[in-house]
Amino acid sequence: MNAQQIISLIVSWLTQAVSIALLLLIACAVAAKYGLRLPMVPTVDGTALAYLCGAWWLWRGGKV
Repeated sequence: MNAQQIISLIVSWLTQAVSIALLLLIACAVAAKYGLRLPMVPTVDGTALAYLCGAWWLWRGGKV
């Protein structure tokens, strides 16, 4: 593997990790709405979560 392939692989792993973390935050926000509290996950209000999801969507290219 050359350096470009290694950098591309690291970027794809980081993208996947951020996607999973964002999915976890969304799932915990929905669970908190129904009364289930997970003490190890920080609570994010709806507006901040919407901004975060929007920024992530735009960074990924804005495609559905």
